[in-house]
Amino acid sequence: MEIFRTDISSYALDSCLSLLDSKDLLRVRRLDGLARRRFVASRAFRRRVLGPDVEILTDENGRPTVKGNSVFFSISHTGDVLVMALDAHPVGIDAEMMRPRNFAKLSSWFFGESIPECEAFYRHWTRFEAGLKLAGLPLFSKNVPTPKHLHSEAMGNFMLSLASNHVLRLPLSIRRM
Repeated sequence: MEIFRTDISSYALDSCLSLLDSKDLLRVRRLDGLARRRFVASRAFRRRVLGPDVEILTDENGRPTVKGNSVFFSISHTGDVLVMALDAHPVGIDAEMMRPRNFAKLSSWFFGESIPECEAFYRHWTRFEAGLKLAGLPLFSKNVPTPKHLHSEAMGNFMLSLASNHVLRLPLSIRRM
């Protein structure tokens, strides 16, 4: 598995538009502000990692794959950070900025249990989202299958979690782009 990280601020968005396909360009026209910036940067980041000419397909669960290649990937953004996991097996990745919230209330609402501590809450949350991405399910899904392998790391002010049904090689090596 390879993990890549970049910062949205490192992208000149106007020059990134040439990396987007026609479907993405139509979507860009409907977005503005931060949503537009994140979308363009994430698509450009994806092209930088996978190559400019790859065709992205989705499997029956909505997980993206590269046409003609047995590569699976998952992408996440938080704040100004984009991360991407690339593997020969389906994978889910999630990253979240750790900031103050009412963790006990949020965790009770989402998970049915109180998790009052910041890092523990974000570890639980990102593992949940990474598992959803691995399964190809939307955010509020019920009966989410538990991944066989989960790994989380606090990285400065954000939490990163990976989900896979295949063994994760640790420690993680993250390439900055």
